[in-house]
Amino acid sequence: MRKIILTILAVLVLGTVQFAMATPVDSNSIVKNGIEYYMQTDKSVYNLGETVEMLYRVTNLGTDDVTFHFDDQVQHYFTVKLYGNLIWDVPKVGFPGGSSFVLSPSGYKEYSETWDMLDNLGILITPGTYDITGSLHPVFLTQQDKDRYVPVSVQIEIIPEPATMLLFGLGSLILRQKFSLSKDGFLV
Repeated sequence: MRKIILTILAVLVLGTVQFAMATPVDSNSIVKNGIEYYMQTDKSVYNLGETVEMLYRVTNLGTDDVTFHFDDQVQHYFTVKLYGNLIWDVPKVGFPGGSSFVLSPSGYKEYSETWDMLDNLGILITPGTYDITGSLHPVFLTQQDKDRYVPVSVQIEIIPEPATMLLFGLGSLILRQKFSLSKDGFLV
């Protein structure tokens, strides 16, 4: 019985780790007015407590230079939401003064951030399905560039880390042994 329990626990833990490690890059893109807006995370499934790497890229698919203007130094914005509620966002504030960038044909601009699975209050989040969104910063885009606010989202799944699965499995087995049924259907 002990060997069976250990085997089941090993399969649970190793299966969870391998599933989270083997998930492919998660990405999505939107093309609007000759510009591709692209969002990517490094995986689609994470163990609780892992770092999520995010990339937002703007690519000029047209044949002319395109200039993006901002009222601030902040040009990008990432959000993490659960059931539509904001959990985490970055960057918070920018430096005063305008900024801009120019994309030549086939040129691109990339922004990357990492999220340590803490919410905006510094509290570790819970497992679940989260929406990760990247965009040019909507607050700081100039009025002439507001149509270039194109948020792109991907969903990631955050699962309990292997230690939690191990504790859950052990607890279930202990309860099963403690409260097993006798042959006549009564709790022993």
